[in-house]
Amino acid sequence: MMRSRHAVLSVFVVAAGFVAVGRVGYAQTITTLTSFNGNNGSIPEGALALSGSTLYGITYDGGAYGDGTIYSVPVTGGTPTILADFNGADGEHCESGLTVSGGTLFGATAQGGTYENGAVFSEPLTGGTPTVVYSPLYAGAGDVGPVGGVVRLGNTLYGTTQGGGANNDGEIFSVPVTGGTPTILFSFDGTHGSNPDATLTLSGGTLYGTTAFGGAHDDGEVFSIPVTGGTPTVLASFNGADGATSRTGVILSGGTLYGSTLIGGADANGDIYSVPVTGGTPNVLTPFDQSDGESDQGLAISGNTLYCITPNGGAYGYGDIISLPVTGGTPTILVSFNKSNGAYPDSGLLLLGSTLYGTTLRGGDYDDGTVFAVIIPEPTSISLGTIAVACLMIRRQTAETDKNRNR
Repeated sequence: MMRSRHAVLSVFVVAAGFVAVGRVGYAQTITTLTSFNGNNGSIPEGALALSGSTLYGITYDGGAYGDGTIYSVPVTGGTPTILADFNGADGEHCESGLTVSGGTLFGATAQGGTYENGAVFSEPLTGGTPTVVYSPLYAGAGDVGPVGGVVRLGNTLYGTTQGGGANNDGEIFSVPVTGGTPTILFSFDGTHGSNPDATLTLSGGTLYGTTAFGGAHDDGEVFSIPVTGGTPTVLASFNGADGATSRTGVILSGGTLYGSTLIGGADANGDIYSVPVTGGTPNVLTPFDQSDGESDQGLAISGNTLYCITPNGGAYGYGDIISLPVTGGTPTILVSFNKSNGAYPDSGLLLLGSTLYGTTLRGGDYDDGTVFAVIIPEPTSISLGTIAVACLMIRRQTAETDKNRNR
């Protein structure tokens, strides 16, 4: 008996509607894992590091000497364990995240160290006094040290300094993990960017990064450079309209780099962009505005979705976390900070499974900042009941069509 193609097609459209409905809906809640109180640190910054079921991070202030701390906290939350108190000589006022490799943490401070220009340090996961691996020596004043963190390849650490170098525009360096004489891979000169702020991204034998200024329009750039050094390849120069002053580095997925800018874009509040790994014009995925957040912070990626944390804006003005398709579009606000659960997040996001981890500068129980977790559930899958209903509709529609044809 012949069945109507139109009837069968219409049923599959209805069934597809059930599929779409079944995949809609997320639930997000901020869980405060710990609140800092000054004594154990204050103003946590930088992306968290993970080893096993423990998170590791730094604070800019607080601790025994007021110069910040290195701490750990279980992923389930609790009172932070202080692994080290910075004392100035071994660094102070760290603004970047940590890198964990084996049983050791590596990081960098913007100030302190031997010459008061910052320090690259190592720290055992079990705690103890930080070991200064490299303390930059150059002319300059203020926070011009290694503001970004470091990455490790083999027995070598790679990082950037915000200032100094041959042209006082910052530099890219490498140094053995055990310490020693650093190798200057490149001194920025304005044309190839200036004042890098962010941790580098390592892929194979290539380093990727951003500069806050310099480039063709003096609005910063995205660059790549071999780990052996040389002149960086300018992958993109920002022009203000497509963003300006990128201070958070990039993440790499497939053949595309993703990042965000502090200012510029359609609303002058920065934007999220993508750039082919081979270079090209930045593609603005979404501009920030005060409703969905403003000012750049680091990104995380899962599948075809980007996650971004913003230190300002959102429902309460204390920042939020948004999601966005990698192809761009209108961002979805997943959660907004309200001060009691944190305020002014100034870190990257660590994504583990379906959980995002990060820190806020302020808010929490003592207004000294928090470590938080946000669970992003997987989209609701199609239930067997939904499939059964769809199949029943198909059978009924087909039977009705056959009955009509036999009249």
